[in-house]
Amino acid sequence: MKKTTFFPSFPTVGAAILGAGALVLTGCSASAPAAPGSSGGATPAKVSPAAAGTCGSLPTDAANDPNVLLSGLPKEIAAGYNLYPYEIRKSAWADYKSKKTDGFTAAIVGMPPASPFIASMSAAIRTSLKADGVKIVGDFAPDDPSNVPLQLQQFNEALSLKPDVIIYTAIAPEPSVKLAKAAHDAGIPLVAAQVPIDSEYAVSVTRNTPLAIAQVTAGTVAAIGGKGNVLRVDGIPGIPVSTFAGMGIDAVLKNCPEVKVAGSVTGFFQPATAQAEVQKFLATHPAGVDAVLQAGTMGVGIRNAFVESGLEVPPIADDGSSHGFSSWALANPGYPYFGTTTPSVRTGEAVVDVALRILKGEGPKINQIVEPSVIVSRENLAKVADPSWDRNDLTDLAGAPEDYLPTDRLNAFFSNPGA
Repeated sequence: MKKTTFFPSFPTVGAAILGAGALVLTGCSASAPAAPGSSGGATPAKVSPAAAGTCGSLPTDAANDPNVLLSGLPKEIAAGYNLYPYEIRKSAWADYKSKKTDGFTAAIVGMPPASPFIASMSAAIRTSLKADGVKIVGDFAPDDPSNVPLQLQQFNEALSLKPDVIIYTAIAPEPSVKLAKAAHDAGIPLVAAQVPIDSEYAVSVTRNTPLAIAQVTAGTVAAIGGKGNVLRVDGIPGIPVSTFAGMGIDAVLKNCPEVKVAGSVTGFFQPATAQAEVQKFLATHPAGVDAVLQAGTMGVGIRNAFVESGLEVPPIADDGSSHGFSSWALANPGYPYFGTTTPSVRTGEAVVDVALRILKGEGPKINQIVEPSVIVSRENLAKVADPSWDRNDLTDLAGAPEDYLPTDRLNAFFSNPGA
């Protein structure tokens, strides 16, 4: 493969780029990206022209909806639950209304700002609460993204403050199921921000990570003609975002008998780590690979690994895209590009919107408020990326705020919108 010299080498980054925005799936039709800036949110449609069941097509797996609750939503919203793994349940807060009409209080239990997405989303949650006159009586985050015991302790401390609502970004969703029940028993609504909780006692506001990964994977393998050798770059083994990413990749590859996984490395969602591990792989595979499938947010590091190894950059499934990779792709029009936007500010705003709707008695219909990602490809790349951005800028590619859970779309998830 020919050498490329489009950009400087990637600088070492010590902090984890653990983007919960890269987290985190009705037998619905395959879905495709909405055009950025559209008023109705990310409306699913076809990602690639591949025929159903062939390599490069988007698989359709029935949502875990035993009570057929998604049938009560508009079809275009229900389609966004394609591949979503958690059970769709009636919300335990469907008939709840706070005794207050104003003067609400909130406690925040989040993650440390180890990634641009988490930092931006958390700031937007605080700003939105204050703008709506909600007093923040507790604001907690553990010292490390892996310190689950401390976060669980902080949740209990937040619960003891008896706020009107708790906004929670869980490191570990499974032990959080019991916390959601404890909050319900205390009469305190729990809104899970970005990292979903498998419980009817929490209202999760999240993007559909397995679907997003499947969409960019489908586009990437289609770009190599449905055959060839690929490298998988995993995140942090065992955590939900990595599990969800694996689900999305596997769902596509099961229809790709001529796509062979040449190897797997672990990048820990850190571009610098991903670059180092991919370079080690390429040292023993000097011919490179035809494509890279990754768990998310590591695109810049993976790209630079190929450059430093003197190889052409292959198609890289770029879930959780950055300014750096999207601007580089924009400057190289022959490069097949498939990524996703990460609207961190709008995510925080939507989380607060949902919390206030619950308190005001609007009645959430279900426990999982899920939005499909906006897919970025050659067709719409110029609308969301700026060629002046630095090629190593790790800032999240936000996209248009109106593409993520706009008011009219959120209304569909509530029985009494505007109550």
